[in-house]
Amino acid sequence: MKNILLAILFLTLAQTGAWFQQFAQVKWVWFRDRPWFNAIVIGIPISFLFIYGAKYAYELMGSAWSARLIQYAIGIVAMFTLSLLLLGEGLTPKNAISLVLSFMIVLIQILWK
Repeated sequence: MKNILLAILFLTLAQTGAWFQQFAQVKWVWFRDRPWFNAIVIGIPISFLFIYGAKYAYELMGSAWSARLIQYAIGIVAMFTLSLLLLGEGLTPKNAISLVLSFMIVLIQILWK
């Protein structure tokens, strides 16, 4: 149980950081003019979060595919949440279906042995 919580925590933080690394420049001018900040200050911690998140997800699932699909689904949820809250991008039917499928992917990977 500890590994799944660590995997979800690290991958959620990594995906959140990746969102800011990519889209903070859209929201705030300061980030637009400082790509080095995104690459170094945000990028290095994100790398460690992805490394350890993948480690725990792989140890739990025993498969790189399963670990990657969980990471993908967490990324979709992070993208939806942060884009809605910070950029005001609402949920289109296409995005709603993608969000539901992401939850289904995580459940399949966790529950289907």
